[in-house]
Amino acid sequence: MSLTSQFVANLKRFRLVTFDVTDTLLRLEDPLRQYHQTAEEFGVTGVDRRRLEQCFRQQFKAMSSEHPNFGRYSPGLDWQRWWLQLVARTFSCVDHGLAPEKLEKIGQRLISVFRTSACWSHVNGAQELVQNVRNAGKCVGIISNFDSSLPQVLDAMGFAGKFDFILTSYEAGVMKPERGIFEIPLQRLQIPAEQALHIGNKLDMDYEGARNCGWSGLLVSNADNPHSFASLSSLLEALKTQPIRW
Repeated sequence: MSLTSQFVANLKRFRLVTFDVTDTLLRLEDPLRQYHQTAEEFGVTGVDRRRLEQCFRQQFKAMSSEHPNFGRYSPGLDWQRWWLQLVARTFSCVDHGLAPEKLEKIGQRLISVFRTSACWSHVNGAQELVQNVRNAGKCVGIISNFDSSLPQVLDAMGFAGKFDFILTSYEAGVMKPERGIFEIPLQRLQIPAEQALHIGNKLDMDYEGARNCGWSGLLVSNADNPHSFASLSSLLEALKTQPIRW
């Protein structure tokens, strides 16, 4: 993981480099399969996968609308209870006859397992890119629309000690692409926005969110954008080998 002179030159202007997590550094491994398997462990069999997926998408959208940011400002609803309610609503949508006690057990198990390496994989190039940025002497952080269990997930996936801070939307109280979540690290570190770079996979949430706050951005996406790369590996290769025009 030796640094190239081009990599150092590309990041020279930045003191802070932050990353999104889901589908940027880590990828969820078929989460609905985990829902299906966990339900079977508790005796809920014969669940139709297509119906389960439909119900999950429907209920996730509803929960995100009724209780944004994992219930951050909903009285009596912390992030764990938010997920428990989502699981219960999802399976009740599939089968109205399931007992609340069983739904609670399924939900508790899912909360636990999704914070282990069993449900995640590394995006190719993620570990090398993070380490190279660290080796270049930058402050390295996470800015993610996630609940406050994210440090546990990152530790489970071998990223323990790799980030100077992990800022979740739950902690920040606002979600990307709102300006507030990008302003918090600048204020904490006393760094001007022009010295900050954010890397993510969503054009609106990550790239435009960062740019609208005065940051630079790199995008892991097929978007028609000069700062967009089809994969994290190709982004890493570009940083190593070609000048990036900010």
